[in-house]
Amino acid sequence: MFMTQLLFRLLTSATGALLLAACQSSGDAPATDEAEAAAPRAVVTVGQVRADTLRDVLRLSALSAYPAKDILRATTTGYVLGPTPVPGQAVRAGQTVFRLQTKESRVLHLDRLTGDPRLKFSGIIAIPSGRAGVLSAVDKLAGDFVQEGEQLGVVYDRSRFGFLLDVPVTQLRFVHPGQSCRILLPDGRTLPGRVAEALATADPALQTQRYTVRPTGPVPELPENLAVQVELDRTAPRRAPTLPRTAVLTDETQTQFWVMRLLNDSTAVKVPVARGPEQGDRVEIQRPRFGPQDRILLTGNYGLDDTAAVQLSK
Repeated sequence: MFMTQLLFRLLTSATGALLLAACQSSGDAPATDEAEAAAPRAVVTVGQVRADTLRDVLRLSALSAYPAKDILRATTTGYVLGPTPVPGQAVRAGQTVFRLQTKESRVLHLDRLTGDPRLKFSGIIAIPSGRAGVLSAVDKLAGDFVQEGEQLGVVYDRSRFGFLLDVPVTQLRFVHPGQSCRILLPDGRTLPGRVAEALATADPALQTQRYTVRPTGPVPELPENLAVQVELDRTAPRRAPTLPRTAVLTDETQTQFWVMRLLNDSTAVKVPVARGPEQGDRVEIQRPRFGPQDRILLTGNYGLDDTAAVQLSK
């Protein structure tokens, strides 16, 4: 009888312990699931690899210039008469820009003696422009006394406007006369251009050779010595897969590159890539070859580990 009661008590204790453990485990499961569901997820946007036309571009600095210009000089000693021209004024070839009165004419008032038909010389000398262009500088004003040969102003020939391009000797094989190029202005505008000619001199200190570049389309009003960028294609255009620059991640030394690809709607995995050159905000992806079904993280990918939990942005 005693043995039967002892066995009954042992069975009762074991059953109670098993029931208690089952209750505890069933009570912890919802808490674990809720914790996993409440874990923070990175909000990301996704996109696909796109085929773009890429160019291997050589970008160099250049300065705007008016290589053809006329310096208007006084042909006699005298005084400048009004009206005085203003800088920026357009002039025609042969148009009178300045007028001078000789000092003898001013003393004798020859310009006022109109009644004597034998007087053929009034002492007024016209200084015309030798070419059509723009008056870029005015050095003398009405009433100024000038000596013979003194500079009065400068006329730029706008039809010969261009840019001076200094090419390093290590890049000379990529530049040749007649080559098309793109001229990037500081305000964001782009002008089509063409390499005109090479000057037969090189800078001994910088080891650069100078070329002239001419715009091939309409030219806006630009001053001289304006710094611009000139782009030349080193190779023919080619089609290549690209991704936005923000999609390609790298380490501190920029020796390893990778992208984050969606494995499913909630998990992103790390995929090493071999990247090519950049063009604008696009980066060439040389390896691996992604398909149109591959979804690549474009934003929200920074700092994510492999197999990171993510949430698609709505």
